[in-house]
Amino acid sequence: MTRSGKSAFWVSGLFAVVFSADVVAGAFFRAEFLSDVAQAAMLALSCSFFVAGLLLIEAHNKAGENSITNGEEETR
Repeated sequence: MTRSGKSAFWVSGLFAVVFSADVVAGAFFRAEFLSDVAQAAMLALSCSFFVAGLLLIEAHNKAGENSITNGEEETR
């Protein structure tokens, strides 16, 4: 995995944790700390960084190489 791919996943995880903490705080303690717009932005940022990490990993893989080997030959 590339360095930029890892950092994109870490940032995505950070945003997801903040979003989840806000949802849990609002559901159980009625003490949410983000507005509805901030929640939507946090979730969108988390998803965007996750997709960016996936795209960076896929771009790093060379054509003809698979990241997962199933032990089967590819038929063309």
